[in-house]
This record gives sequence, C-alpha cells and structure tokens, in this order.
Amino acid sequence: MKLGIIGLPGSGKTTVFKALTGGMESAARKNEPAVGVVKINDERLNFLADYHKPKKVTPAQVEYLDLAGISEGKSDKSVSDKALAYIRTLDAFVHCVRFFDSPLLEPPDPMESYKDFQEEMILADLVVVEKRLERITKEVQRGRKDLSHELNLLKEAYALLDSGQPLLNFPNVQEITEFKSYAFLSAKPQLVLVNAGEKKSRAEITRLLGEIQQAVGERPHTVVDWLYADAEAEIASLPEEDAKEFLGDLELEEGAKDRIIKTSFSLLNLIVFFTAGEPEVRAWQLPKGKTALKAAGVIHSDIERGFIRAELVSYSDFKSTGSMAAAQKAGRVRLEGKDYIMQDGDIVLFRFNV
Repeated sequence: MKLGIIGLPGSGKTTVFKALTGGMESAARKNEPAVGVVKINDERLNFLADYHKPKKVTPAQVEYLDLAGISEGKSDKSVSDKALAYIRTLDAFVHCVRFFDSPLLEPPDPMESYKDFQEEMILADLVVVEKRLERITKEVQRGRKDLSHELNLLKEAYALLDSGQPLLNFPNVQEITEFKSYAFLSAKPQLVLVNAGEKKSRAEITRLLGEIQQAVGERPHTVVDWLYADAEAEIASLPEEDAKEFLGDLELEEGAKDRIIKTSFSLLNLIVFFTAGEPEVRAWQLPKGKTALKAAGVIHSDIERGFIRAELVSYSDFKSTGSMAAAQKAGRVRLEGKDYIMQDGDIVLFRFNV
C-alpha cells in the first residue's frame, strides 16, 4: 500500500511525513520522493506471535512518499509534470492542507488551498482525456468499432471533469478496465489531512473539517482528518512513555502514525488476514471483498494456481478458545473453497498442490 503526501508548497508535507513515519527524516529532493515504510502495530499479530513464538514476525506495512518541490518554481499553485508522474503510480494520496501560521507565508486559507489542489488534479486528468478522445475518435471513424465503448466512457469522463467534478464521482471508476492504464489522478482515493498549528483550537479545527467535508459531499473513497504535524513529528521520535505524556497534553489518545494508518486502511478498503505457525507469523493485506483464491495469490502465485482449500478460523474465535486444537474441538475451524470471501482477522492455512 503506497500513499503519497502531496499538497501546495508550504503545506508542511515533510513535517507530516515525519509524523506519520515515526520521526523519519525525509531525504526528498526536488521532484524526487522520500519513502518511509511504516510497520503496522497490530495487537492481533502480537498475540499470535506470543502464542506461536516463531522465528520471524512480519507485520503489514504502509509506504508513505514525501514528494518535494512539486511547484517546480513556475507558480505556488502549479504541480510539476514530474511530480504528477510520481503521483500517478500511487494507490492513494494524502492531501496536506495548511492550517498553521508561518512568518514566511501569508495567513492560511485552507479552503482555497483545498479547492486549488482539487482543480489541479481535475485539470491534469482533463488534459489526458482530451488527448485520448482526439485520438480514439479518429480510430473509431476509421472503423475501430471495438473502441466505441471506450470512446463513450471518455466522453462521460470529459463531461464530468469539464463541470469541475473529480472522476471519483464517476460510478465505479476504479473498476473500469478501459481507465486503468490512464492512472487518473482525480480517481484516486484521497485522505484530506488538515495540518493544524498548535494554536488552533479544537473548535476551529472541527469547523474547518466540517467545511471540507461539506465540499467533499458524498464523494466515495475520500476521508477528511487532521493532525498537529509539528508537535507530532517531535513526539514520534520520543520514547513510548514520554510520547504518551506529550500526547496527553495535546488531548490525543494515540499518535498520528497509528491514527492515520487506520484511516489509510479504511480509505483503501483493506482487510488483514494472518498466516501463523513455524517459522513465521505474518499479517497480509487484501482488498475487502476478495476471495480465498485471491488471498492465496497474495502469498504466492503457486498457492493460487494449485489451490485446494483454505483451513481457517477467525482471530476472535482463536483467542477465545485459546488454541487451534480447542477451536477445532469447538467447531470454529472451517474448510472453505476458493470462492469464500475473506474476512478481516481470518487466520488461514492454504492447502495446495502444484
């Protein structure tokens, strides 16, 4: 799972990167991203590791990219082509919106910043659609009837973008095969993350979140959240007990890293399943709604190809019964076929033959 931290210059992207990656320093250079790999703290994985005592424990992880220098000096509100190329490879992005005062910058206008960046994404997609429409229209006129469906889809996409709406508002846009190669920016899941200064009251932050949420409306795959990036970047580098104390001073129950990772999972509609035993206990990520066959393929293509069945138990049943043997005796261990829809927390052993 790869999310890019993006936003207009001065929005505090690098500080947000530090807060989300546990104090990691960004090595981002002009138009070159810094990458921070964050291991996800999951009490279920910890419980399974304590039970099995394997040689290796592998948590699920998230990659955050810090994209620096996105304006390329052209304009404070212009995203460079190279930055856009990086953004197109992402699973989703974290749109950092400034809500803090700086002696080097004008007073923040977070709603204007939010709208400006959304317009950048829409305009970038509009350029792509216009070029493709011109080309594919000529192809269809020359007899390429197989492209007629794509042509109609692109016309619908153009109308939506031209009206100022992102492609996230296009029904099931991420499932449309004809669109996958375009990597449309405004079709990507987005976490709008307000970077607030410590002097901003909770009431001010809550009011701003409400305004952004109203602008987002019913748009799918879009989540609005916030953090005190400056403070939490410092806290992220502290020992656990000291970090808890400072988080308490900020009236926060958990740090930005754990909090925003959960939001990121929700944004991308992911679940976690586990394989457990010797020599490894491991957490795996999988899109919600995928089958046991697809889960097997996440582990290895050979397991998917030779799939026979899945032996599984839910984490809650395993924990409540105390062992796999007890779970089997209680009838909680199930044999499922390739069409079984995986559930968050499933502990699974795949039987296969290649």
